[in-house]
Amino acid sequence: MPRSTAGDGGTDKGFHGILIAPYPEMGAVFTPIARRMGCRLRVVVGQEDAAVAVARATPPDDCDVFLSRSINVAFLKRHTAVPVVAIEMTAMDLLRLLLPDVGKVRRVAWFRYAGPLRDVDCVAGVLGMEIRECLFRSRAEARDMAAELEPGSVDLVVGGTYVRDFVAPLGFSTRQFRVDEETAARCLREAAAIAEARRLERRRAARIHAVFNAVSEGLLVLDEKGAVSHVNTSAARLLKRTPEDLLDKDIRAAVPGGFLGGEGLPDRAERGRVRDIGGVTLVVNRVPVAVQGKSAGLVFSFSDAGSIRRAEGRLRSSLKACGFTARYTFADIEARSPVMRQVKELAALYASTDANLLICGESGTGKEIFAQSIHAGSRRVDSPFVAVNCAAIPEGLLESELFGYEEGAFTGARRQGKAGMFELAHTGTLFLDEVGDLPLLLQGRLLRVLQEREIVRVGGTQVIPLDVRVICATNRDLEDLVRRRLFRADLYYRLNVLNLTLPPLRERSEDIVPMAVSRLRKHLRPTPPADVMERALGPLLTRRAWPGNVRELFSVLERLALIANHTGAGTAGGRDWARLLARVWQGADPALESPPGEACAADLRTQVRALERKIIETALAATGQDLGAAARRLGISRMTLWRKLQP
Repeated sequence: MPRSTAGDGGTDKGFHGILIAPYPEMGAVFTPIARRMGCRLRVVVGQEDAAVAVARATPPDDCDVFLSRSINVAFLKRHTAVPVVAIEMTAMDLLRLLLPDVGKVRRVAWFRYAGPLRDVDCVAGVLGMEIRECLFRSRAEARDMAAELEPGSVDLVVGGTYVRDFVAPLGFSTRQFRVDEETAARCLREAAAIAEARRLERRRAARIHAVFNAVSEGLLVLDEKGAVSHVNTSAARLLKRTPEDLLDKDIRAAVPGGFLGGEGLPDRAERGRVRDIGGVTLVVNRVPVAVQGKSAGLVFSFSDAGSIRRAEGRLRSSLKACGFTARYTFADIEARSPVMRQVKELAALYASTDANLLICGESGTGKEIFAQSIHAGSRRVDSPFVAVNCAAIPEGLLESELFGYEEGAFTGARRQGKAGMFELAHTGTLFLDEVGDLPLLLQGRLLRVLQEREIVRVGGTQVIPLDVRVICATNRDLEDLVRRRLFRADLYYRLNVLNLTLPPLRERSEDIVPMAVSRLRKHLRPTPPADVMERALGPLLTRRAWPGNVRELFSVLERLALIANHTGAGTAGGRDWARLLARVWQGADPALESPPGEACAADLRTQVRALERKIIETALAATGQDLGAAARRLGISRMTLWRKLQP
């Protein structure tokens, strides 16, 4: 039985090693040095059988390194994955061992395990001796070599414990190699370096293992022959196998027809390939591994197509939470007038299809409210509703806002790139307001997207498929723009598959009072009875032309409620609405009101433009010619205001 002694210095700052010592004195040399180095060293005295027993009984994680001599090293390496440091006799050790015998000994036999040692001839020359190396590879071979020694053929035999066991009993003069402190320190330093490298490798492997198994994607790594060298738990689960079913197996046999076919490994990358493997639809990516230009394997990453769809759904939900959602439905649209009821019914019909839709109408008629209501009434209701005002974004930025861009596409681009509005609206609805202001260059790109249902980001090469319904709106006469070559005819026909024309407020006077009463009752305190408000406000509101349409009406009502609540004029049911409205309209042009029965000399379009111009001039005068402030006061964009000021 091997004997064991403890050389534990009580600290973990060094390594944990096991010394297989052929004689007890070796442990006595190593132990104090190991303690000074902060290493935990366990000493086991014994030979081959002891080495094998300890190697088999020691889990790899319980020991950083073994140390031993001679044939024990070979036994240990065959029975453990733990690194082994060989305590070898060097030429300098041989020199020190034989130095006392100079002039006394001429012929020396050196029994040692393994291959020849360099500089033995040099040592022999320095000492004036003949040194014969007797190399053995087993205990039996050492015994046979000892038996073959002829008496008188050598003056001295040196070596390890086998010299003591097999040669000394034959009557030869022997000297046993003993480890000194210098050799012990050298071996312990080597062991410490190996242990540290092993610890670093373990940490690196643990991190890689954690990363490998943390990803939800399946990962398979093949070697140059197509055998599986690494597999994570997600891959095994998706392939309905255990890791043991795959590791070290040829992938063609382990997953027939799944990843590889034929001989050899493909040398090109492949992304987004849809494959049916074992009854599961997977989206597979393939990346070749090359070392010095030669194929060294493949890496496959793959996901369940169903999980991708579910993740995409969660992403769309998060986009809705960020504001990409429709806030209005058809229930929010007042439609007592016959013309508005027809428009609302037509819009509800359009909600049942995915065809492109063009909404036309003057500024402030509620084009976006209709777009949101159509989205809310469609099958895309749970997906994003993304609105873009084409006139509000500078032309230089509009392309990247719509189509997105890749990293480095232009100066100032985000490092990771950016998804455009089309991508954000995937599976939902993209609303392009004021599409008539879209530059001609972008009109061509928009046409291609509508035709092909795919985009390429600015600065990118990857084609991104889309599932988006496009609803456009304009307050301009697109047919006139087409005739003037300011708008592409092919894009106009592509957008105008379905058409919805919203009437101005003056053509739906039946809706003015109900909208006004509903709006005011939300803000007035105390709240007057609805019938009283209808009788009081009806004649006052319906006689106005409302060139700003619903947007202007709501702006007037907001000011009216603010003044009424502040002044407390009249009782809840008897406020002097005419006086309050006069305060709201103070400074407004009399032409904004249309006296009943008065014939219009000019056509309606000319009148509206003249009234619109007067409203804009009034707003500019009130804001000191500040375009931004005037635009906010009018409830329109700065770009729209600038355009309306052009002759």
